[in-house]
Amino acid sequence: MCATARLPDVIAETCRACSVPGMAVGIMTESGRETFVYGVASVDTGCPVRRDTLFQIGSITKVYLATLAMQLVEEGKLALDTPVVSYLPDLQLADPAARETITLRHLLTHTSGLEGDRFDDYGYGDDALARYVAGLRAARQIHPPGRYWSYCNSGFSLAGRVIEVVTGQSFEEAMRERVFRPLGLERTFLFAQEVLGYPFASGHRTDARGRPEVVRDFVLPRSVHPAGGIWATIDDLLTFAASHLGMQPAGARLLSSEGRAQLQTPQVTAANWADAYGLGWAIWSIGTTRAIGHGGSTNGFQAHLTLLPEQRAAVAILTNHERGSAAYVEIETWLLAERFGLRPASPRLVTLPEPELARLAGTYVYPLARISVRAAAGGLWLEAVQTGGLSRQQQERPLPPLFLRPIGRTVFTSGPPRAVPNRVDFVFENDATHPRWIRAFGRLAERTSD
Repeated sequence: MCATARLPDVIAETCRACSVPGMAVGIMTESGRETFVYGVASVDTGCPVRRDTLFQIGSITKVYLATLAMQLVEEGKLALDTPVVSYLPDLQLADPAARETITLRHLLTHTSGLEGDRFDDYGYGDDALARYVAGLRAARQIHPPGRYWSYCNSGFSLAGRVIEVVTGQSFEEAMRERVFRPLGLERTFLFAQEVLGYPFASGHRTDARGRPEVVRDFVLPRSVHPAGGIWATIDDLLTFAASHLGMQPAGARLLSSEGRAQLQTPQVTAANWADAYGLGWAIWSIGTTRAIGHGGSTNGFQAHLTLLPEQRAAVAILTNHERGSAAYVEIETWLLAERFGLRPASPRLVTLPEPELARLAGTYVYPLARISVRAAAGGLWLEAVQTGGLSRQQQERPLPPLFLRPIGRTVFTSGPPRAVPNRVDFVFENDATHPRWIRAFGRLAERTSD
């Protein structure tokens, strides 16, 4: 039996195991595309997921923004290495030196050093992004621009405001005119009121009884749109992916081949989910094969998009549950192995003496979570409590513990090999005995105690 014939069973089994109510999976190659749907769009209504069901794609939106920004670079309206203060002279940041230094390249590669997870709601007016950027004067500067990689939603909202200023349009108008319409993305939206006229999924979380429940506060603040606001169907997401493989519809030229290549070229060594970051894209290897992609996480939605540029192929997965990432990683790993022959290699483990492990233990904090690390035989236990996020009804919630196995003195992996890397690392400064940060879930979390 071929892989795609078995895929529906794999999807169903994995979604049931992870309590994911609904999923859409898309595969695209030069010979065409295949789509698969599973389950329900909402446990309240029982409406089935359809091929044209809209899902939030979360931070995959960042690749759309990077595409739009590169358009403007190719038109000479933006420059990657010009400080953004040149476009936003009223910009105020907590660190005056960072204000004069941060560039669009820093923003698109998560290296600006800005406090990364500010989800302040400034309403739905056209001034939402301008007001958000004005509020960045209160954002902490975590590190000097360019020093480290740390996932930064705030930087993409700032980049969205730059796009507004240089185009003279709202971010949403610029995105519709320059990306959605040329590609014929008729089922891709940024405003919730646009979504309501079409089949759409509700996000879900796990309730106190361990069952999926609908997330009610799924509408994102408009100030977050550049970082993660897009809703799309599985087909529209595949069409966008095709444009980055040079397979866009006839007459729909978004970028030159050089512009696409620049987005996909490593700009900075990354951590956690990728080996490197390009401009918007995460970049990693599955064996000897290069992959680029991005994930997305919002209130009750998880999504992932992976492109295989040399094979001119893509896999997209949309889910409507907060645990959807556990399901999509399992399915994507299986699919890439069975359909494309790509199997991630097991990392080479190392042995660290107990004192080496003990000095990494402690409590680490960043705005979204509190992380506790303790030494154990053969590695570390990481326990995290989610303390913030997009939800306006946020309560502290423990996350499943992770056992970390060392693959270097300061780099660890968790779980079996997967199509998407899952690593944690520690960052030391000035020959200190203990690390200053742990980098987990993409973010730098600062050590606060032993």
